Amino acid sequence: MSAINYPHIAAMAFNTPLLATAELAQTVSEFLHNRLQGLDERAMQSNMSAKKTKEYFIGDPEQGDKVAVIAVHGLLIPRMGYIDDSCMEVMSYERLQNQINAAMKDERVQEIVLDINSGGGSAQGAFECADFIRAAKATKPIRAIVNMNAYSGAYLIACACTEIIISKTAGVGSIGVYIKRLDLTEHYEQEGAKIHTFFRGDTKVDFHPDMAISEAEITRINANIDETYKMFVDYVADNRNLNADKVKATQANTYLGQKAIDLGLADRLATPQDAINSIVSNIAKQADNQRMINHALHLEPL
Repeated sequence: MSAINYPHIAAMAFNTPLLATAELAQTVSEFLHNRLQGLDERAMQSNMSAKKTKEYFIGDPEQGDKVAVIAVHGLLIPRMGYIDDSCMEVMSYERLQNQINAAMKDERVQEIVLDINSGGGSAQGAFECADFIRAAKATKPIRAIVNMNAYSGAYLIACACTEIIISKTAGVGSIGVYIKRLDLTEHYEQEGAKIHTFFRGDTKVDFHPDMAISEAEITRINANIDETYKMFVDYVADNRNLNADKVKATQANTYLGQKAIDLGLADRLATPQDAINSIVSNIAKQADNQRMINHALHLEPL
């Protein structure tokens, strides 16, 4: 088997704005750190497989009142790709949009549910995915069930949905952004390695791990963070009908259950199973009512 392309995966964890919890990013960073330095050689052999993201249907397809449930679990990345089993589940924004699009085209599907359990991930592709969901929900309701966390980029996805349903111990929030900049210059010095880099253009070697970070690069990174953070705050404020200052005041904190509802970050309290049951029940009632109306319209006048 060929080795996993760890530098490619590292590009998604370092040097780019992250809409992820600190715990998630640290897990990925530690995972990559050992492998990028050639440690844990057994993990260099890929046991990756293109796992199919869970997708199942609830309801009576014969009656056309089916609900599509799509799992949004683990690390969120822009396009298709998987880290091996020793790390974590991975979901791409690309795959999520494809699954939603398939459910939108299925005439039997009345509603779509996103079963979310994620600490977020890359900012790249996140806003485009959220925009896709926001546009799609105008045609079919797309409800987010927080099961058990929807943090950072995952919350961005949730807030684009028709409704956010949360249980007592489920969490939302972490409305913030950061960038990790890998600097290996001291490591190279300790190893006695010297890397000579020739370049033109002041920003050409920004984020290069073999270059010490400069004050100018720090300024550019902060400008990037500020821009992405404003996009995140404004997006949440717009979708949740909140004041942007109120969103900023959360300071990327996380909130459970009723507290999240009180702050306007979620809509109603229910366990994931109860939420699914109520959605299916409401659709069935609507279908029954429509069938009664259709029948009545075909009755002969008295």
